[in-house]
Amino acid sequence: MEIIQQLSIETLSMISGKLLGDANISIEKDRHPRFRFAHCASDKAWCFYCYEQLNKYLPLSKPRYRKIIDNRIKNGFTEQYYTQSFKSRVVFQLKELWYPNNRKTIPFEFLAYSFTPICLAWWYQDDGHLKIENNQVKKVILSTDGFTKAENETLIQLIRQKYSLNFSLDKQNRLILYDKPQIFYFIRLVKPYVHESMKRKIAIPSTSKEATKKRTTIYLPNVLHITRPTKDIHAMLEQLPVLHNKLSNEHTYKKLFAEKFPILRTNKTTAKPYQIELTQKHIELINTCRQITGLTISQVVHLCAIHNI
Repeated sequence: MEIIQQLSIETLSMISGKLLGDANISIEKDRHPRFRFAHCASDKAWCFYCYEQLNKYLPLSKPRYRKIIDNRIKNGFTEQYYTQSFKSRVVFQLKELWYPNNRKTIPFEFLAYSFTPICLAWWYQDDGHLKIENNQVKKVILSTDGFTKAENETLIQLIRQKYSLNFSLDKQNRLILYDKPQIFYFIRLVKPYVHESMKRKIAIPSTSKEATKKRTTIYLPNVLHITRPTKDIHAMLEQLPVLHNKLSNEHTYKKLFAEKFPILRTNKTTAKPYQIELTQKHIELINTCRQITGLTISQVVHLCAIHNI
């Protein structure tokens, strides 16, 4: 594996992301293995971008157009662009890693090393989808039905260990992320590595304007000592500018997400409601924080109360 070990972590991340997604390695008797991938014609730009990035390290043919007859669909055919590698020692070593028994099997020890946000982003652009209903983010889907259930469960553990994201497995053997703040965090992780042609996969709608009402109900856990709701909560909200700056910074946002966001999951049945009036400045900053994080109004206020703890 000496050649693979010489590749940069960025290169290995792109290759791993592609193999988790739409790429595969051909296994044919008496023929050299070929690294290959194809994308529908509408994703031509993404196909060519992947080719341009990987061709520096894997000898790939320039993507070519092809029409595939398929009577199962309305048009009777599909259109795509595809590429495959030429003879390469790198591909041969990748085949040994990913196809130990001539079947794609995730090499988790290797993947743990190369499972960077770049890897996550390339995988997501190949096989991911952001589900939006009624202008609201609902879930992130990673189509992993080609892997075994055991592999997917290990993938879930790896994502949780690396990024504190709690995916689950649905009945179609796909990885699903439901928690809204975690979805926002996931999108922010992959966003720097998303190609222009794939921006639809990170297009989060504007948050609801429920905070535009000056008088609103805030739900906070009983452990917070609040005796004069408006005064005490306004004191908490003095931290809003500081919180906004921390959420806008990549490093401090990640730290808050890992350390503080789990505390915010307060059940409304165990939380206490407080009727208060917000100032226009409060409303503006709360909505900005919500657009960054996907948090509710109450969770933003709660975060103001605990972010220095």
